[in-house]
Amino acid sequence: EMQARAIFEAAVEAGRKAGALVVPEIMVPLVGLVKELDYVKARMDAVAKSVMEETGVKIDYLTGTMIELPRA
Repeated sequence: EMQARAIFEAAVEAGRKAGALVVPEIMVPLVGLVKELDYVKARMDAVAKSVMEETGVKIDYLTGTMIELPRA
């Protein structure tokens, strides 16, 4: 959550400085199961919502993963 908050807050600040929308692309590493990604995505969505409410800035972002574990 701390890392997601840092990304979203940086996107807001960079967007204000650049005068343009910044769209972060967040890659979630070390995912072996869809349930893991679903959990992390839900936490990121909650943090993004919180930052949007605090700053009054809508943040569009992309989330992805690369399943790279041998067990996957």
